[in-house]
Amino acid sequence: MKQSLFRYISGEYAEAFVRRGEILFRSLSYYRDYEDEGVRSDEFEGTRLHLPVDGLKVTKIATDEVVSLPYTFESTAREDDIFVYCLSTTHSEFLAEKFNTKTCVEIHEPVRLLALIRNALTRRPFIKNKHLEYGPVKYYAPHEPPIIEWALPEKIALSKPSTFSWQGEYRIAFAVNGAFNAENVKVQLVPLGERRRTQSTNHPKQLLKLGNMSKLCTTHHF
Repeated sequence: MKQSLFRYISGEYAEAFVRRGEILFRSLSYYRDYEDEGVRSDEFEGTRLHLPVDGLKVTKIATDEVVSLPYTFESTAREDDIFVYCLSTTHSEFLAEKFNTKTCVEIHEPVRLLALIRNALTRRPFIKNKHLEYGPVKYYAPHEPPIIEWALPEKIALSKPSTFSWQGEYRIAFAVNGAFNAENVKVQLVPLGERRRTQSTNHPKQLLKLGNMSKLCTTHHF
C-alpha cells in the first residue's frame, strides 16, 4: 500500500499523533450516537441495513402468496466490542471544513502504520485476537442485497450507507470478546420509519501509543 492516508484532526491532537503516536480507537457505538448532523455520526453505524425499493418480500407458506412488508432488515454487530480508527484516502480543504478542522496529518507509509498498531496490540493481553481489519470503506445503497455481509461483523465494520461516500473513508479495526466471529450479530426486522434508540451510554475506547511517527507523517494546514 503506497497511497497516502489522511487524518483530519485538531492541531492539539495532531501533535500527539505525530510526536507520540497516540491513536484513539473508538467503538462503533460512539459513532452511532455521535451528534453532528451526519458528518461523523451514522445511526446505522455497526449495522448492515437492507430495504428493497419495493419492500421486503415474504412468502406465505399456506398459499405461496408473496407480499411486501414495510420493514427493514438489520444485522447489527457488537458495537461496543469493535473499535475503529477512521482516516480518509482524500486530501482536500472540503473535508477539513466538514470535519471542522484546519489540520490534516498525511501518513505516507500506511503499511508501517499498520505494523506499529499490530505491535501495540501485542502489548494488550486482554485483546485475545490481534487480527486487524483494514481498507477503504465499502459504501452501499440500502436496496442492495447484503448477500453474506450481514453475517460477517468485520465486513459490517468496514461498510457504510452510500450517503457517506463523499468522505472517501479508510478504516482500521480490531475487536474484543469475539466480536469478529462469523454470525456474531443481532438480526431483526424493524418497522419502516421507526426511530432507532441509543443502545449504549458507555462508548468504550482504546488508546494506543505507537511512538514517534514524525518520519512517517507530514502535517498540513488549511
